[in-house]
Amino acid sequence: MTAGQRPTNVRYLVVAVTAVAALWLYIDRVCFSTLSPDIGSELGIEPDDMGFVLGAFFFTYALFQIRIGPLADRYGPRLVLTLSIVAWSLCTAATSIAGGVWALLAVRLFLGLCESGAYPSAAGLVRKWASAEERGRLSSVVAFGGRIGGAVAPVLTAFAALTLFGDPSTGTKNWRGVFLLYGVLGLVAAFAFWMIARDTPSAHPGANVAEAARVPTAGPIQASPIPWPQRLLALVASHNMWLFGATQFFVNIGWAFLVTSLPGYLTQEFQVGLNDIGRMQTATLVSSCVGMVAGGLFADAMYRRLGPRWGRAVPIAAVMFLCAGMYAIATLLKSPWSVIVALFLIAFLVDLSIPSIWAFAQDVGGRHVGAALGFGNMLGNFGAAASPIVLQLIRQNFGWDVAFLTCAGCFVLAGVCGLNLNALIPVTRDDLTASNSPDSDIESYQEP
Repeated sequence: MTAGQRPTNVRYLVVAVTAVAALWLYIDRVCFSTLSPDIGSELGIEPDDMGFVLGAFFFTYALFQIRIGPLADRYGPRLVLTLSIVAWSLCTAATSIAGGVWALLAVRLFLGLCESGAYPSAAGLVRKWASAEERGRLSSVVAFGGRIGGAVAPVLTAFAALTLFGDPSTGTKNWRGVFLLYGVLGLVAAFAFWMIARDTPSAHPGANVAEAARVPTAGPIQASPIPWPQRLLALVASHNMWLFGATQFFVNIGWAFLVTSLPGYLTQEFQVGLNDIGRMQTATLVSSCVGMVAGGLFADAMYRRLGPRWGRAVPIAAVMFLCAGMYAIATLLKSPWSVIVALFLIAFLVDLSIPSIWAFAQDVGGRHVGAALGFGNMLGNFGAAASPIVLQLIRQNFGWDVAFLTCAGCFVLAGVCGLNLNALIPVTRDDLTASNSPDSDIESYQEP
């Protein structure tokens, strides 16, 4: 750090505008499900076909994580994330002119593709601006933006469809106007991100030398020395990356229940009405937001206390084991609100672990953070896509208690995988000598 010069705090502004991008990411993702009954009614789409359209997003979102994410490593997260925001905003706007199920299916597939590089790019950007000791809390700010977007999307979307573009006196909703509005606002968000963000502190006109010196690895964006096929092979050959992906896969099987199958469970088991279901779901979303904020502080505190190896693995594993216990306890509870309290805690705990998961990818990814996080997110979203199918099959054959115990078992497996994560092992060997930074924990690691 430059003697006598205090670092500027531009990193907080960059992280804040990235959090806004994450907010719009989730608003554009979630708004479709809120409006799907009205869309289906107007276009004559059967519920089964609409369910297929809803699920199409997750297929391309998961599949292209591993391909779009590394582009941020090569061309810089600022460019890739800006283009991603523009692309998914255009997809959102294009939804307003859809005339049938096939057009909607195409839009949802493209939306998943366009959003797939967002979080890997954001993780790479945080890595270039944050020291190792603050990666957890700065990552949590970005992820918190997404959680807020998911929480406000249903209310904001319903208000816009009914009050801004519809007719409140007759209850008529205008879903086309909502998608067009969100698309335009997304383009505004893309412009703001491009103007404010830079790939590194040294490239930002507002950041001084002292702030750039906080992350000595930061420098001009250069093409990766490792071609894409070799990078993919490095990811596939890394047991660390498979453990990372498996952790997220098993987590999402249990977590996705909260956002997919929970209404059906409450209706079938407790005959809960629609208004109460809404309040119960909102409670879990709020707990996720609280967990995300606390998770950043928790991740950084554990890193300082336990070091790079166990400071990443122990928080992830401990949270997963606690979630498993809460799912097991939920099978013994007899009232809907008591079950919701257990699920409320699960939602809080899962988001408590996310900053540690992001920070792990930033630790081991080096110059390939986008590829590393994309690999884990890809496997994790496959778990989210499988969750409603698997749990419904189990519920039909064995009941909800067995489905809950399956979720508990998945969290146990996630905990075992998480405990074996090693943040000292880089994805590629070129990252062993990539930096002489004191923030780098891998340059002194030697393979046994």
